[in-house]
Amino acid sequence: MSGRDVLTRSVRGQGRRVAVGAVLGCVHQLGEALVPVLIGVVVDQAVAGRDAGRLALWLAVLAVLYVCLSWSFRLGARIGERGAEEAAHTLRLALVRRVLDPRGGAEDDRLAGELANVATEDAKRVGAVNMALMSGVWAVAGLAVSAVVLLLTSVPLGLIVLVGTPVLLWLGHLLSKPLERRSEAEQDRAAGAAGAAADLVAGLRVLKGLGAQQAAVERYRRTSRVSLAATLRAARAESWQTGLVLALTGVFIALIAWVGGRLALEGSLSLGQLVTAVGLALFLL
Repeated sequence: MSGRDVLTRSVRGQGRRVAVGAVLGCVHQLGEALVPVLIGVVVDQAVAGRDAGRLALWLAVLAVLYVCLSWSFRLGARIGERGAEEAAHTLRLALVRRVLDPRGGAEDDRLAGELANVATEDAKRVGAVNMALMSGVWAVAGLAVSAVVLLLTSVPLGLIVLVGTPVLLWLGHLLSKPLERRSEAEQDRAAGAAGAAADLVAGLRVLKGLGAQQAAVERYRRTSRVSLAATLRAARAESWQTGLVLALTGVFIALIAWVGGRLALEGSLSLGQLVTAVGLALFLL
């Protein structure tokens, strides 16, 4: 069975939960996209017009919107996490059955600790694919709603956001490549350290009888140090990637604010529409 087959079976086994969670997540994304729209309406119709009645009305609408989006996210995320955990648990049971099969189900060169690591961390990552799939559907729904609102608000500003956002995400993906490589190495080293620890504990009585416990401890320390070094490299790569992405995002938001401010000064955009455009840009990022 290939890796793709494992992932496909994981998703199909939780198909109903994935579908329901995706729908609820889309409702949440719709509400999130409408928040800056309502804030823009409040600015234009209530704050600029100094109308206390309209201000109270739109604030009440905003409160209802927050309740709806909060409820939909909470329920959708709960269903999604349940699906991810159920899929991971099902895969762990399948792994255990394979390992305990009398005909031999594990590779001969696998240590017990490595098998335990595969049955926990790797199975958990496979189960998380269900949540990742739902998150992808949520993102598409949010992007579609935001695109329509932005283009209706201001075509130039909408085009900047809709063209710039994929470019920024692509750059973020490129910056994450070193992190992916280091994370894979970290996972391998962690599995090796877990395997060495399980091997040491399982043979502790024999090692004491041979007087070789010190050599075994030194072996584990070397393996653990290698695992620690891999973890630190992954952490450094993650910090650099996060910092660069945040810097690029800040520059992009500043560009949107500058263009929107120019359009507002020229009278092509109201203050509320400017707030909506900047808020939707932040939401998309």
